[in-house]
Amino acid sequence: MPALRDPVNLPLTRPASRADFQIAVICALPIESAAQSPRYGKVAGDRNTYSAGAFGRHNVVLVHMPGMGKSSAAAAASSCRFSYPNIKLALLVGVCGVLPTSSDGKEDIFLGDVILSEGVIQYDFGRRLPSEFQRKSAVLDALPRPNPEIRGLLSKLKGVEEREKLVDKTAVYLGDLQRQDKLSAAYPGVRHDSLFNAKYRHLRDGKTCDECGCSRGQAMRRRRALGVPQPAIHFGLFASGDTVMRSGEDRDCIVTQEQIIAFEMEAAGLWEAFPCVVVKGACDYADSHKMKASQRYAAATAAACAKAFVDHWEGSDAGSTFPSSGAGTDTGRRFEIPFLRNKKFVGREDTLGELRARLFDDDGPQRLALVGLGGVGKTQVALQIAYWVKEQKPDWSVFWLPALSMAGFEQTCADMVRRLGLEGPDKEDPKSARSGRWLLIVDNADDMTTVFGDPDSAGFHRHLPESPHGRVLFTTRSTDVALAVADDNVELGEMSKMDAGRGAPSYLSPSPSGQSAANVVAWSCGIVAEVKG
Repeated sequence: MPALRDPVNLPLTRPASRADFQIAVICALPIESAAQSPRYGKVAGDRNTYSAGAFGRHNVVLVHMPGMGKSSAAAAASSCRFSYPNIKLALLVGVCGVLPTSSDGKEDIFLGDVILSEGVIQYDFGRRLPSEFQRKSAVLDALPRPNPEIRGLLSKLKGVEEREKLVDKTAVYLGDLQRQDKLSAAYPGVRHDSLFNAKYRHLRDGKTCDECGCSRGQAMRRRRALGVPQPAIHFGLFASGDTVMRSGEDRDCIVTQEQIIAFEMEAAGLWEAFPCVVVKGACDYADSHKMKASQRYAAATAAACAKAFVDHWEGSDAGSTFPSSGAGTDTGRRFEIPFLRNKKFVGREDTLGELRARLFDDDGPQRLALVGLGGVGKTQVALQIAYWVKEQKPDWSVFWLPALSMAGFEQTCADMVRRLGLEGPDKEDPKSARSGRWLLIVDNADDMTTVFGDPDSAGFHRHLPESPHGRVLFTTRSTDVALAVADDNVELGEMSKMDAGRGAPSYLSPSPSGQSAANVVAWSCGIVAEVKG
């Protein structure tokens, strides 16, 4: 079993470029550490901070988010896509609040146990009515399932034998982390693991239950173990939102409506930007009795489990590189796409033919929307169009903007402007014929407020260029958005049985405790470089 390597003494056998990284580990807050020689950089304008290291045989980039929450996560993911274009797996690693039992009621969950995501719901996305909050749970509003590769691996790891191996490896890697004194990741003891009645509130913020005198008589369950218990690993749904859950009553109310087992704050912003797995350690029971003594230990168990999870990840050859953002011809042609072409893509010929005919007919619509349910492959179809244009339309430029959030959209625009040197009043107006022909793909334009704004903030729609020399292709789950932004739309349904039989495509799905999580993940990776933006 390979031991964790000291970042100072890590051998300098490093990847040749950013394109050699296939795995990103993402934490909510940056670590405090001395910067080393920045061998691995980032594209101009990227505001993320990165550290590079290894999980076993895999190159890993650690992404330090500038803050917590969905918007911060979405912006970080957007920038990371351009700096590290070959990411095939993103692990969101840290701590979370948990339910005391699994969704089927068969397993107790204790502090320090690790939760692996089978899916994510955005529990604060909906309507606030006078008497209740209604989460938007329609298919078009829901986050999609993980991609087939991740689902297959999770299914394998849930088996008895593979799960035991995962638990055992996690324990080994946890021991390695705990030998790093500066991490302070020791098990805090069973006395810090008490589950209180949901209605019994913590008596005083900033104090432990012992310090402020929370009644042990209100404890519904107290952990009893001889020695140090081994962390268990559970699989289930995460509830993600911009709120720290500190209410046992609200926790239980949400659980009656959703089959979740944990609460966290970043996954909804990353889920569709990357093929993503959430790996988080239980640091409290999502109630007012926050167990701060358990936070560092929970962060360490999550980091250890993430490393063990990656041991099971096959990955693929990373020989291909990011499409050049430089001029494709002497006329200044540009190709700005954050994804590599999916060589395993099959089918959808009718849809691709219809899109090509409508987009590139001189009398066709300037704005076209591709509409379909989450997970049917809209992004992959748009990607095929982008690469077709690159190969068949030598006088066309192609640009790609993510529309999951306004923050991510603005970040990507700013990065692109800097990278292409488009700043300044003397640069070409996209409406000008001299700017050439262009296709702009706006991906995941699902939310009407993000597109058009509200009374307090503007949407991204006002920033989109309009010119007879260009075309805009939107991908969206929302028919309402499609009708509002586009001149016409094309519907994308489920794959036909014939196409599915030929091989389904690989879909591109994206607190102080955060500080602890970043620290232990950094050590677990074996950090060799840090680059600050």
